[in-house]
Amino acid sequence: MKQLFFILTSTILINLNSFGQIWTPEIICSTDTLVIEPYISMKYLSKKKDTINIEPYKVVQCHTRSRVGFRMDIAVSNYYYGNKTTSWIGQHGGPNFNFFLTVDKLNFGFRFKPWSINPKKELNFNGQTLPTTATLNNIKLDYYVGYSLDFEKLISIEPYAGYNQTSFFVINEDELNQAFTFNKTGGLIFGTTLNKYFKLKNYGYLSVFGTLGYSFTDYKKVHPDLDNGYLEWNLGIAVKSFGIKRFNKRIE
Repeated sequence: MKQLFFILTSTILINLNSFGQIWTPEIICSTDTLVIEPYISMKYLSKKKDTINIEPYKVVQCHTRSRVGFRMDIAVSNYYYGNKTTSWIGQHGGPNFNFFLTVDKLNFGFRFKPWSINPKKELNFNGQTLPTTATLNNIKLDYYVGYSLDFEKLISIEPYAGYNQTSFFVINEDELNQAFTFNKTGGLIFGTTLNKYFKLKNYGYLSVFGTLGYSFTDYKKVHPDLDNGYLEWNLGIAVKSFGIKRFNKRIE
C-alpha cells in the first residue's frame, strides 16, 4: 500500500508539472476616468516652472486579487492503519476541520481531526487495563506547508508536507472508575489535495476537494504492541478567499 501511494503521488506531480498552466488573477478596472494633479515637491519651487513636468494625467481605478488569503475546510476522513494498530482501534473515519493562510501559492495550514472510538481489544497502559467499553478520543493535529499548482477551469493540485501530533483520551473514566494516561506521538506527513474551485464573488471561491495522504506517526510510543503509520483520504468542501489589492492605472 505504501509503495503504491508513493508511485501514484510521484506520477501525478511529475505529469502536472509537465503541462501546468497559470491561474491568472483577474484585473477589474472602472469605466470612470479620474484626472490626477501631480504633486510638486518644495525643493523644486526655486526652479523655473517650465522645466518641471506639472501636466495632469488620467487614470482609472482598478483592483485585483492580493497575494494573501485564507481557506477553511470541512471534510470526512477515513484512516487505514497497520495490522497491529487496527487490531486495537480498527479502521475508522471522522470529521476534519482545516484552516490555513495562503501567501501567493504557499499554504500554511492546520488540521483538527477528532473522533471517538471503542477499542477492539484490551491493552494495558501503565498498570491499568483499558477495556473495550472505554470511549477513547483519538485526536489528530496536522501542521503543514503546501504549494498550489493552478490549472485552467479553476482546478488546482496542492501537494503538502508537515507534521502530525496524535493524542488519546478516555472520556468515560468516571464510568470505568479508572484513570488512564497515554504517551503522545507524532510523525511526518505528506500528501496531495485535488481541488475544483467555483467562483463566488470577487476573489472568493468554493472548492470541492479530495485529499490522499500518508502519516509516519509512531504508535509504538503509545504502546509497544502497535505499529507505525496510517494512510488517509478526505472528501470535503472549502471556502477560499483573497484580499483585494487596489491601484490606479494610467491611461493616455
